[in-house]
Amino acid sequence: MNELTVFNRNGQLYTDSRDVAKMIGKDHAHLMRDIAGYIETLNQSKIGFVDFFSKSNYKDAKGEIRPCYLITKKGCEFVANKLTGEKGVIFTAAYVN
Repeated sequence: MNELTVFNRNGQLYTDSRDVAKMIGKDHAHLMRDIAGYIETLNQSKIGFVDFFSKSNYKDAKGEIRPCYLITKKGCEFVANKLTGEKGVIFTAAYVN
């Protein structure tokens, strides 16, 4: 997967944390943990996280509601800045495009 699905919600463009996790080869739960850490740091800095991440959820194959994040382009930069090597290059190119 070298493309991210981008969608508009209430005038803001997002991609889903599940798609990002697949693209960078990271377990979704680990990406969720990382994003929660970014949000905590942003909140402590009084910057806020709404321009970067939005809490959301989805229905899994069992029909259960699970958490995820909607990630803006700025949020993708947070994720991309933590990546190195080929995965980092590919992910950064995908979100920039």
